[in-house]
Amino acid sequence: MQFMTLFSWHPDRGEKPAPADLREAEFEMIRDLYAVGLVRQIWLRGDAGGACAIVEAASSDEVAEKFNALPFIREGYLQSPMIVPLKPYSGFAPRN
Repeated sequence: MQFMTLFSWHPDRGEKPAPADLREAEFEMIRDLYAVGLVRQIWLRGDAGGACAIVEAASSDEVAEKFNALPFIREGYLQSPMIVPLKPYSGFAPRN
Protein backbone atom coordinates (compact mmCIF):
# COMPACT_ATOMS: atom_id res chain seq x y z
CA MET A 1 0.00 0.00 0.00
CA GLN A 2 1.26 3.50 -0.75
CA PHE A 3 1.19 6.50 1.57
CA MET A 4 1.98 10.19 1.27
CA THR A 5 3.85 11.49 4.30
CA LEU A 6 4.25 15.15 5.18
CA PHE A 7 7.02 16.19 7.53
CA SER A 8 6.98 19.60 9.24
CA TRP A 9 9.59 21.31 11.37
CA HIS A 10 8.77 21.40 15.06
CA PRO A 11 7.79 25.01 15.88
CA ASP A 12 10.19 25.14 18.84
CA ARG A 13 13.20 23.74 16.95
CA GLY A 14 12.65 24.53 13.27
CA GLU A 15 14.61 27.80 13.31
CA LYS A 16 17.71 26.23 14.86
CA PRO A 17 19.80 24.19 12.38
CA ALA A 18 20.43 20.58 13.31
CA PRO A 19 24.05 19.63 14.05
CA ALA A 20 25.99 18.22 11.09
CA ASP A 21 26.31 14.74 12.61
CA LEU A 22 22.54 14.56 13.17
CA ARG A 23 21.89 15.67 9.56
CA GLU A 24 24.22 12.97 8.27
CA ALA A 25 22.49 10.34 10.43
CA GLU A 26 19.11 11.49 9.04
CA PHE A 27 20.37 11.34 5.44
CA GLU A 28 21.84 7.87 5.98
CA MET A 29 18.64 6.50 7.48
CA ILE A 30 16.52 7.91 4.63
CA ARG A 31 18.95 6.37 2.10
CA ASP A 32 18.59 3.02 3.90
CA LEU A 33 14.77 3.27 3.82
CA TYR A 34 15.01 4.06 0.09
CA ALA A 35 17.34 1.10 -0.51
CA VAL A 36 14.89 -1.35 1.12
CA GLY A 37 11.94 0.05 -0.87
CA LEU A 38 9.99 1.83 1.87
CA VAL A 39 10.75 5.34 0.57
CA ARG A 40 9.86 5.57 -3.13
CA GLN A 41 10.22 9.33 -3.66
CA ILE A 42 11.14 12.22 -1.38
CA TRP A 43 11.22 15.99 -1.80
CA LEU A 44 11.86 19.02 0.37
CA ARG A 45 8.73 21.09 0.88
CA GLY A 46 8.64 24.51 -0.76
CA ASP A 47 5.84 25.90 1.38
CA ALA A 48 6.61 25.54 5.07
CA GLY A 49 9.85 23.59 5.20
CA GLY A 50 10.18 19.92 6.02
CA ALA A 51 9.70 17.15 3.48
CA CYS A 52 7.14 15.10 1.57
CA ALA A 53 7.61 11.42 0.71
CA ILE A 54 5.75 8.71 -1.15
CA VAL A 55 6.29 5.45 0.70
CA GLU A 56 5.21 1.84 0.34
CA ALA A 57 4.44 -0.34 3.36
CA ALA A 58 1.96 -2.91 4.64
CA SER A 59 0.29 -0.43 7.01
CA SER A 60 0.35 3.13 8.32
CA ASP A 61 1.62 1.68 11.62
CA GLU A 62 4.71 0.37 9.81
CA VAL A 63 5.30 3.79 8.24
CA ALA A 64 4.93 5.51 11.63
CA GLU A 65 7.29 3.05 13.31
CA LYS A 66 10.01 3.54 10.69
CA PHE A 67 9.71 7.32 10.45
CA ASN A 68 9.39 7.97 14.19
CA ALA A 69 12.85 6.39 14.51
CA LEU A 70 14.40 9.10 12.27
CA PRO A 71 17.00 11.20 14.10
CA PHE A 72 15.28 14.53 13.33
CA ILE A 73 12.02 13.24 14.83
CA ARG A 74 13.69 11.56 17.83
CA GLU A 75 15.56 14.79 18.64
CA GLY A 76 12.51 17.01 18.12
CA TYR A 77 13.57 18.89 14.97
CA LEU A 78 10.68 17.43 12.97
CA GLN A 79 7.19 16.61 14.17
CA SER A 80 5.85 13.09 13.64
CA PRO A 81 4.72 12.93 10.01
CA MET A 82 1.17 13.15 8.74
CA ILE A 83 0.60 9.77 7.07
CA VAL A 84 -2.08 9.67 4.37
CA PRO A 85 -3.09 6.37 2.73
CA LEU A 86 -3.39 6.62 -1.06
CA LYS A 87 -5.94 4.93 -3.33
CA PRO A 88 -5.73 4.35 -7.08
CA TYR A 89 -7.00 7.16 -9.28
CA SER A 90 -10.10 5.84 -11.07
CA GLY A 91 -9.81 8.29 -13.98
CA PHE A 92 -7.35 5.98 -15.73
CA ALA A 93 -9.59 2.89 -15.40
CA PRO A 94 -11.05 1.35 -18.58
CA ARG A 95 -14.40 2.82 -19.60
CA ASN A 96 -17.38 0.59 -20.43
